Amino acid sequence: MKYQLSLVILLTCACSGGEKKEKDDTPAPAANVNAVLDAAAFKEQISSDRNAVVLDVRTPGEVAEGIIPGAVVIDFNAPDFEEKIANLDKDKDYYVYCKAGGRSTKAATHMESIGISKIYNLKGGYDAWVQSGFETVEPE
Repeated sequence: MKYQLSLVILLTCACSGGEKKEKDDTPAPAANVNAVLDAAAFKEQISSDRNAVVLDVRTPGEVAEGIIPGAVVIDFNAPDFEEKIANLDKDKDYYVYCKAGGRSTKAATHMESIGISKIYNLKGGYDAWVQSGFETVEPE
């Protein structure tokens, strides 16, 4: 039994080290953001919040699949991400999403660290939005 467990651990470690990524969609530690909203709550709040800015932090390839209507795109993986985030209006309410929720959590953490206080993260990201059947549009 110990041999089988050791073999499973060894194979798991050996298989997980191949591909290197600088930034990815793996969940980050929870940010101190105002809320993590499911797709329905996210949709409801952006439609009723006059101060809302929807922020898409996905890559250009992901954005080409479609965006949430009205979203501003700032690629989390781009070299100028921090500079673009620093130029955001700190008095706005930001509704942030990525593909599955990992990068948007990291983006929200960074946004909070520079003084943005109203940040809402889409639980499950764009994938959850699409699975809920909500409208998407082609990026401009």
